[in-house]
Parts: sequence; structure tokens; C-alpha cells
Amino acid sequence: SSGAGVSVNIHADEINELMGDEFIPMINKAGGAGFQVTAYTQTVSDIVVKLGDEAKAGQAIGNFGTVIMLRVKEVATAELLTSQLPMVEVSASTEVTGAGDSVDLDSDVDFTSNSQDRIQWTPSEMLHPSSIMSLPKGQAFILTTGGTLWKVRIPLPDSKQDLYLADKFSQMAADMEESYRTSENWWVD
Repeated sequence: SSGAGVSVNIHADEINELMGDEFIPMINKAGGAGFQVTAYTQTVSDIVVKLGDEAKAGQAIGNFGTVIMLRVKEVATAELLTSQLPMVEVSASTEVTGAGDSVDLDSDVDFTSNSQDRIQWTPSEMLHPSSIMSLPKGQAFILTTGGTLWKVRIPLPDSKQDLYLADKFSQMAADMEESYRTSENWWVD
């Protein structure tokens, strides 16, 4: 946020569980009030079911800026990103060759041939939903608020090379519990 005041970052997993009719105006105003909301969901359908209406779900989703999408299993979820992309012109070339016999017996020409390359431009989707649905683990597409599309790879941890990475999730959870600080009295810090 600008100037005085506390900037609050909210990370909400399974965002559909937090949604209701009051969510749409709240998320619409959050940015101007110094809140940054990062929302996580499995499918767009979860949001539609919770709000009970596709129009309300679209309104809620429309209030978020940047979209980061890893591999998804639902076409409608993939289309949340792909539907915002422009169409592009794709070229396709066709080779045409031909030959013809000469029927004139008095001519020195026995046959003729020709060869052509034809280029045709057709509109196509910049990114098809199936491209998102088949992403490898650790890869994602990012569509920024300004409409720029990025393809990224997220480094995955490798315990063989990291002295500080716990071998087991139970050890990691114990370490997190020991160092975890709740948000109680966040305004005091």
C-alpha cells in the first residue's frame, strides 16, 4: 500500500470455502485498502458451486489480477487463462508439384513441370487448454495483469544437494511448528 498503514498479504487455500455474496465487493476493494490476496483453488467449478452462479463466479475471479496456473484437470479451469489470450495467425505451407505430357509429336518438349509453395494464414488460439492440462510437474503459465504470458519452471527441491532440507515431512513439520508465529497481535510487531 502507499504511505502509512499496514500492508496485509492474505494467502487463502481452497478460496471457494471463503466465498459468499459478501466476498465479491470485499475482494474488489481489498487492493485499494492495502490488502494483497493470493488465492488457491483446484477448479473453477469449486467457485461456481460455492457461489451458486457462473456469473457471480466470473465476477469474483475477475477481481484477481495475475493468474498462475500449474497443470489442471478441468477444461473450464484451463480456459480461465486461455480465454484471456488473443488469437494469433499461424502459417501453413503447402507444396504443389505437377507434370504434364506433351501431345505435340513435332515439338522438342516432351513434358512440362511446375512447383509451387503456397502459404496460408489461419487464426488459432495462442495457447490451447490441453497445453495447460498436460504441463509437467514444476511448470506453469503466468498471465500478468498487463496481459503478458510467461511459461515458467519452478525449481523442485532435491534433498541430495541441500543440507538444510529435511529428509521427511514429519521432520519438516516439527521444524515449522517450532519456528511458527501466529498472526495474533500482528499490528504490534
